[in-house]
Amino acid sequence: MPTPPTLKEDLRALIAEIIEKDVDVVGDDVLLRDLGVDSMQAIEIISDIERRYQIKIAESEFKNISTLASVHRFVDEKLSAR
Repeated sequence: MPTPPTLKEDLRALIAEIIEKDVDVVGDDVLLRDLGVDSMQAIEIISDIERRYQIKIAESEFKNISTLASVHRFVDEKLSAR
């Protein structure tokens, strides 16, 4: 039985799917804007994260998030606060 993906792996796959790139290019410290994430894709990422993890994210909170590592920290903090 395969092990379930970690939160970071799941977020990496979510971002890669939205930007239509291979998961390998979504490195921990690669800037999302360098991956081509535009404002519409950022909104889609936020919406998918909110839906998947049942958390609320204000756009103002998310605009300071620039890498997979920072997305992971942010979502992990939100989930821990529940």
